[in-house]
Amino acid sequence: METVHWLWKRVRQKLMDRPYGKNEVLAERYQIKKVLQNGSYGIIYLCKDLNAGDTCVVKQMRKSKGKENKENYEEETAILQRLKHPGIPALIETFSFDGEAFFSMEFIEGKNVEDTLFASNQKYSEKECLELVKKLMGIVCYIHQNDVFHGDIRIPNVLLHEGEVHLIDFGLAHTLDTKDHVQRERLARDDFFDVGDFLLFLLYSSYEGDTKRNRPWTEELTLHPLTTKLLKRLLEMEPPYNNGEEILGALEQVLARISSRH
Repeated sequence: METVHWLWKRVRQKLMDRPYGKNEVLAERYQIKKVLQNGSYGIIYLCKDLNAGDTCVVKQMRKSKGKENKENYEEETAILQRLKHPGIPALIETFSFDGEAFFSMEFIEGKNVEDTLFASNQKYSEKECLELVKKLMGIVCYIHQNDVFHGDIRIPNVLLHEGEVHLIDFGLAHTLDTKDHVQRERLARDDFFDVGDFLLFLLYSSYEGDTKRNRPWTEELTLHPLTTKLLKRLLEMEPPYNNGEEILGALEQVLARISSRH
């Protein structure tokens, strides 16, 4: 019975969440170029904005997710409306088409870090890693100051273009306007932990040795002591940072030390 239920659920999802095809036009404005991502909560298209003549991104919410997705839609669009930063895609508009919920946003040029590391085999020095994370932390500090917590800072959600860093996909983000300091601290530290994980991915790009099972990064990577300290605090192996500005200060300190060695 469980198998039958699962199959019916899949069939229902396919019927309700039909992706639109190439060259179809949404709401008489957005001409689809291709599907960028067919995710669990939405379908993301690369489109031409026929009004503005620009390339943009359109997200179609999955009807099969029902009330849960309606709440996600309202929160994600409200967050994008709130944030005004060159490192974050700007919301263009929300709209309905064929009874389905969509929103359009700015298209940001660039390649995500996952593709940069695994498809392009890009290698970053320790200094380059720290510089990229400093730029990312600038965005994280901005969103936290605006009571937004991303909740999904991962290598596919960070774009690099001409030396600049962009943070995308606010589908799991939360706003927190209350003065609940415990909750704010937890959400902030979740983002900081993700930044630490992100930094580790970058640092391993130039690792030449064999990665051995159960061998920690502290033994595999040869890092400046301040970089090790930074990572341990981000990953909560040592007392964590209290806020993003403290992390930016630590990044500036280690970058100054590394630069003085050359």
